[in-house]
Amino acid sequence: MGVRLEYIILALIALVVTSFFLVKVEPVSREKSGNTRELAFGDTRLIEVDTQNMLGLAHSRYGEYTEKELKLYEIVYHTDRINFLRAEQGVYRGDCLELEGNVTLNQKEGFDYRAERASYDKKSQVLTIDSPFEAYLNENIITGTDLVYDMKAKSATAKKVNAVLYTLEK
Repeated sequence: MGVRLEYIILALIALVVTSFFLVKVEPVSREKSGNTRELAFGDTRLIEVDTQNMLGLAHSRYGEYTEKELKLYEIVYHTDRINFLRAEQGVYRGDCLELEGNVTLNQKEGFDYRAERASYDKKSQVLTIDSPFEAYLNENIITGTDLVYDMKAKSATAKKVNAVLYTLEK
């Protein structure tokens, strides 16, 4: 009086086939996050070159490349006119390098600048500081609120300037 094995297997097959057609399984949709990071890297050196020579060199502790921008953390940037341009965070957008957090510019010739925010246009070689800044050359100290510095022409325009300048006695 036992149940035959064929009937048990047939009932299991019918149960599997029925559940296959009745149960609708949908893939779990991934919500779009704000982070569309395509590439992440650490301790990197980026070298910008053209067909003739090296244009710039950037060192970074950590970086991320997203759809339209390259973010670098603890960036140090060098060119033929700049010993270093340093910041806690830098973002490349086209030919512009936007810097934020403890920005320091040390030139081969001229003033050294410190600010919290700045942007550097690599093509025109113009540094724009849109936060309070300090500039140093030997004992000369200049402070202000905004600065536009053209490295080619070696000219600076600033707002609300306070300065302590030392001149040679004649």
